[in-house]
Amino acid sequence: MEEVVEKTFEMAFLIEDLREIWRKTAPFHKLNEEEKEKVLEIIDGIKNNCDYISDKVAK
Repeated sequence: MEEVVEKTFEMAFLIEDLREIWRKTAPFHKLNEEEKEKVLEIIDGIKNNCDYISDKVAK
């Protein structure tokens, strides 16, 4: 379960990174290509961590 906790913290940091992008691009949140790639990378990381946690908790 220690890895599950680590993945949870990792997701929290990813969400904070995403929030920072939204804060920087306020008020219209127009993303440049680099920001779009970063948002998609962050979302992918969150999804992967969620899947990992879900698999471990379900066992």
